[in-house]
Formats: sequence, structure tokens, C-alpha cells
Amino acid sequence: MRIGMFANAYLPVINGVVRSIMLYRKGLLAQCHFVGVFAPDVRNYEDEEPFIFRYPAIPLPTQLNYSFPVVTAPHITWMVPRLKLEVIHAHHPIIVGVEARRFSEELDIPLVFTFHTMYHEYTHYFLGMDNDIVKQIVRRMVRDYANRADYIIAPSPAVVEQMPLYGIEKPVEILPTPVDLDQFGTRPRPPMSNPLRVRLIYVGRVAKEKNLEFLLRAFKQAAAQDDRLELRIVGGGPSLEDLKKYAARLKIAHRVHFTGMVPFAQVVDELHDADLFVFSSTTETQGLVVLEAMAAGLPLVLVSSDALLYFVNPGSDCVVTPEKEEAMAAAILSLVRDPERVRAMGQAARRNAERYSVPSLTQRLLEVYQRAIDRHYQ
Repeated sequence: MRIGMFANAYLPVINGVVRSIMLYRKGLLAQCHFVGVFAPDVRNYEDEEPFIFRYPAIPLPTQLNYSFPVVTAPHITWMVPRLKLEVIHAHHPIIVGVEARRFSEELDIPLVFTFHTMYHEYTHYFLGMDNDIVKQIVRRMVRDYANRADYIIAPSPAVVEQMPLYGIEKPVEILPTPVDLDQFGTRPRPPMSNPLRVRLIYVGRVAKEKNLEFLLRAFKQAAAQDDRLELRIVGGGPSLEDLKKYAARLKIAHRVHFTGMVPFAQVVDELHDADLFVFSSTTETQGLVVLEAMAAGLPLVLVSSDALLYFVNPGSDCVVTPEKEEAMAAAILSLVRDPERVRAMGQAARRNAERYSVPSLTQRLLEVYQRAIDRHYQ
């Protein structure tokens, strides 16, 4: 099959959408399918992979870690018809996503759209406004885009439940982003082997919607009762400096370590060096980092989230708490004081992550593509 994936970001940017494209592309290429990626250019970055087609782009402020694509690109307009694509897969409903829809309609190619994000919850980033009127406008924009696609992919049931609020009527397949188990290996994990240190870890974007101030407050309560605890915040984002200042105000800066943005290989090492994964976001549509922590054999402490509950087995591989600092602190302490439970939960987490391997979910993606093709030409 010949596939074109269109997105507003790709390497060297690393986020959930980019990881989804990378992992599915890896799985598709392994099965000898053609996958071209269409994304904004990034200053001073040269692609090592073939068939990455770049739109001219304007760099945005460094803390945003994005470029703004200029979709007037004659070389891409010339190239796309000659690639003989059989399906176009859009990962955003705006800018490059609009180009994907244009090619779909002009060349009569089926369009699949992955509804990665609760877009109305992120208007403060791309519009600078956060009110009900703006949110409603965004819902209508996404609705109009999605209803012109042939098939919708949602990463979790929580996204599907939001679709009536958007007015989306097209068929939907729940298909999460896979996890690359090969990157995590099968190295044995001796939980809490250092009696003087228990390392908690958060991995992900450091931004308002991740609820990290709550996490720091919960950690402070737990750390006050166990001198061994330390917390690593792995990732970058617009709230990084503010969060460092907040840790200092809470007087826990000496026990909270911020790595900033790091290469994915280092993320894997960080996860393997940790004892417990902690996650406080309630706005996820999937939370790929949760699956990656499970692939590393880490037990989890999570704030309750409908999207995340689809992927975990509370009591077996994780502890789920309400959004109350004392509840999360208590859950952390109950685990770190029970090494055998940590070991068993870590093993269960790894087994659960194996259900979301790249090969198995890639096969399901191909089935979605075929249904989109059948629907488009019926």
C-alpha cells in the first residue's frame, strides 16, 4: 500500500503525535509498504530517512518547539500526484491537515484522520484564547474536517465519547499509538535495589495541562514521610522554568530533578533507572508515555483519567487515585514500602504493554486503511 502521512510536526520535534507517526511508519515499512511523511521544515535539521517531504516553515519561539508551516509548496504539489498514493492519513485538522484534505479531494484519494487531541482544551496554545466561544469555534472546525474524512481513528474510548460534542458522524476505530518493545528490551529490574534512594519519574511535556503543580504537591507530602524519595521530571515545555520555581517555593527543589528535553534513548535509560512512574494529567487522549513506562517494567501511580483507564489494570499494574494530593501521596508510600508488590506490578505492566506492540497495531491500522478505501469508492 502507498500511504501519505500529513502532520504539523515531525522530527526533530518529539511529542505524542510524532511518536505515533514514527512508530506506525516503522511498522508499515517493515511490511514493505510505502510511507511518505509531509511535515514542516525545521531549521538546521537534515532528515536521515527517505521520503520525508518538508513544507517551508517559520520557526516559532524555542519554548514552543514547533515551526509554523507555509503550505504554498510547489515541489509538494508537483510530487504528491506522482507518488500514486492509495490513502492519505492526516494527523491534524489544520494547516498541513488542510493540505491533506485538498489532495484527497483533488486526486480522489481516501482520507483517514486521527483525532489525537481534545483540540478545544488547547486553544490557549494556538489561538492565545481560552473561552467557551473559542472552544465552540474549534469544535466546529474539527467537526467540519472530520466529517469530510472517510474514516476516523481515535486513540482511546475517551476520545470517542467526545465526538458527539463535536458533531462528528463518520465511522471511528479505536487504535492507540503502539509502543516499540524492542527499544525497551527485557533487562531485569531489581525494584528499589538502592535502600537509600527511591526514584519516582514523570516523563512528558512540561506544560499546564499536565497538572504538574499538583504532582509536586503530592510528592511533597510523600517525601515528608520518606527520606528516600526523589522525583525526576523528564521532558521540556513552556512551563519548565515556572515549575522549577514552584518546586523551590515548596522547598523540595533539592529532591526534584529536571532534565529538560532529552533524546528518546535517554528517556529509555531514565525509565529503567526509576522505581515508580507517576502521572497526574487528566487531559490525555492516550498517554503514550504510560505505555512506555509499562514497557520498561515500571508500576504506575496515576490520577484517574478515562483515557488512561482503557490501557491499565488497576490493582495489577498500577494504582489509580482521585485528584487529591493526599491520595496520590498515600498511594506512592504504600508501594515504595512494599518492594515485592512493586516487583509484581512491574512484571504485570510489561505483560500489559506487550498487547500494544508495533506489529500487532500496524496490522490493525492497515485494516482501517482498507475500510477507508472500500468506503471511499463504494
